[in-house]
This record gives sequence, structure tokens and C-alpha cells, in this order.
Amino acid sequence: MFPSRSTPSLITPRRAASAAAFALVALLAGCGGGGGGGGHPAPLPSPPPPVELGPLYDFTPIGLPGSTFGEVGPKGIANGGLVAGTSFAPGSARAFFYNGKTNIDLGDFGGNGSRAFAVNRCGQVAGWGQTGSGAAHAFFYNGTLHDLGTLGGRESWASAISTCGKVAGWSLTGTNEQHAFYHDGKTMRDLGTFGGTRSEATGVNSVGQVAGYAFGPGNAWYHAFLYDARTGAPIQDLGVPVLNSDAIDINDAGQVAVNTRDAEGRLRAFRYEAGASHDLGLPPGGPDSWARAMNAAGHIVGYVFYPDRRQIAFLHDGTTMRELGTLGGSRFSDAFAINGAGLVVGASFDPATNSEHAIAWSAAYGMVDLNARVKDLPAGLVLLRALAVADDGAIAVRTNQGLGLLRPRR
Repeated sequence: MFPSRSTPSLITPRRAASAAAFALVALLAGCGGGGGGGGHPAPLPSPPPPVELGPLYDFTPIGLPGSTFGEVGPKGIANGGLVAGTSFAPGSARAFFYNGKTNIDLGDFGGNGSRAFAVNRCGQVAGWGQTGSGAAHAFFYNGTLHDLGTLGGRESWASAISTCGKVAGWSLTGTNEQHAFYHDGKTMRDLGTFGGTRSEATGVNSVGQVAGYAFGPGNAWYHAFLYDARTGAPIQDLGVPVLNSDAIDINDAGQVAVNTRDAEGRLRAFRYEAGASHDLGLPPGGPDSWARAMNAAGHIVGYVFYPDRRQIAFLHDGTTMRELGTLGGSRFSDAFAINGAGLVVGASFDPATNSEHAIAWSAAYGMVDLNARVKDLPAGLVLLRALAVADDGAIAVRTNQGLGLLRPRR
């Protein structure tokens, strides 16, 4: 099986822009000191950070009060500072939506928990909320929380939302099987399986194409699938030539990012497009690769894992896999998300501080520690991981004091 997606205790089934534009951002020099008393000369102003290291950012704390830990997925950010995710406090998980100015607790359906996984540029959010009976139900939020129901079973989970507000995820059926669904705003469609008892939708695009995985007879294997709501035809096996495969994302061009696991447990990232699957390859000596996210151009990010336990972030630009390096020559980096301009965000171990630091990478300036790129970062605050990035360059981050949002200074 693939590494499990984050799953709350009440859920029983499996869950588990342009770089050149950044280089042209005008950075303001810091203000010089005023005249000192006693005839001492005023201190010289600090030189502005080099433009070639990318933009400076302003930091805003987000997430719900009372929580020092939260999660935002790669699909959890959109232009305009919109962020959807989950704040964790002792004994509860709460879905939130940050609308660019205000944190909103999205509530639930009479239970004691909820989670949000995806937001679109219209501020519509997908996730799940707990009912009074303790079951999770998929939701759609557009200012009001809507229960999307189930496929006849107890629980459902919405994990992706399109620009047009279509939702995809999984639901239990009346026979307690876990099936992928597509919700068109009116009806939840059962996408079925390849003969097994489980499937899940993990991505949906603006034209109604859905990607995910489905099990075969006896649940002996699972394959990445593509569904097209325009035709309503049964899910299509993407034909990736590996025993097990799982589609993790789809863009509006119909390109699909796929992870695979062979009979020996080796991991490999693929991209599917125009009816064919393409192995992303590996750098010399790297036996495993894992895709995390994909952008509108079909560029895929993730990590390569080595036998000596090094883990290094990668970017595949449609032609070539490139390692993105690490901070201070350390042994760990990971890429969690990429925007339409090719800005990659993630984390790397920083030997100087002996901890993880949030990073960004651009072809224009390489890898930077985002802690060094924030204007007036609050004392004691450390940016640990960059979790998601919008096409306008805003970045959702996890810090040692909760979740935050970085907005590039224009």
C-alpha cells in the first residue's frame, strides 16, 4: 500500500508566478536611522536583500485560536490569500477557511470535528464534517456548509474541488465498500472500482475529469484511473506498467501525476498524458521517487530517496528530473507544492539550527530559506515547512507557533 493519507480516528476506510517575475520584484531598502544624540552619526541603513534571492514576504498568522498545530495540503491555497486547512487542538480537529482577512471556523454537522483539504479561487472549500452520530460527511462550503451526503453508507470524504465547484473524494456504499465519487453540484456519482471493493478520487479539474485509484478483483492490486464526467463512461485504467499505481493530481490539460509501487516495494513517479504514461526517471543512484504535486504545465515535484537514507527534493519540468538541493548540504529536503510559474515550496533540514526550515526554489535563484526572506519576522517564530503555494506567489507555512501565510511584497 501507499503511505496512508492523514485519517482522523473516526474514519475507518483508507485516506490517508513566473520565476522571471519574481526576479523583477522591486524590493524596498530598509529605512535609515534618525539623527543620534550627542553628535554621533546616524547608523547606515542595512543593505536590501539581494533581488536574485527572490522576493521579500510579509507574514500573517492564520488558523484558529487555541491551536499551535495545523495542516494545509497542496490544494489548500488559492490566489488572494485564500487558505483552507485544519487546526488541531487537544481532542479536536477544526476545518478553517482564511478568506484573506479573517479566519472562519467552518463548523461541522452536529459532531465534534471537521477537516478542509482544498479551496478554489472562488473561495469554495471541500472537506468533511462530523455528524451528531460521529460519522464524517463530505462537505462543500461557499459561505454555507453543505452536507454532500454519501453513496448509501455511513461516511464520505471530499478531498478535491475544481475551479467550477465540482467536488471529488470517496464514500462508503450501502454494502460498506469505499467508492470514489464525483459531485456535480447536484448529485453524487459512484465511480465504481476495477472489480475490488475500494476506490478513491484524489483530483478533479475544471472540465469534469477526475483522477484517483481503484482496486481490482480480490483487492490484489490497485491502479490509477481517469474518469470523464462529460461522457460518464466507466473509469479508465491509466495503464501504468507497474503492479500498483495511484493518481495523486490532475490539471486542466488532463495530465495526471501518478505514484507507483512495484512487487519489491520500489517507488516510482510517472506522468500520464494524451493516452500514454511516462516514467519520470531517476538521478544516478536514486532507486525511489515519490510525486507530491503537479502544476498547470504538468511539472511535477516530490522527492528522491537514496539507499543511504538521503531524501532530496526534485522537480520534473516535463523533460528532465532535477534535484533541488538542500540547505547547508544537509541530507534532507522535500517539495510539497508547485505553482503555475514553477515556484516550488517545501522543507529542508538546516544544519546551522539543527531543525527543519521552510524553503522555496525558483529557477531564477535556486533554493532559499524562507526564514531569511520575511520582512520583520516575529521574534522566536520559525518557519518549519512551506505547505502550499498559490499562482500569485502566496505561501502557506507551518511554524513553531501554528500556521501562517507569506505574501510577496510587490
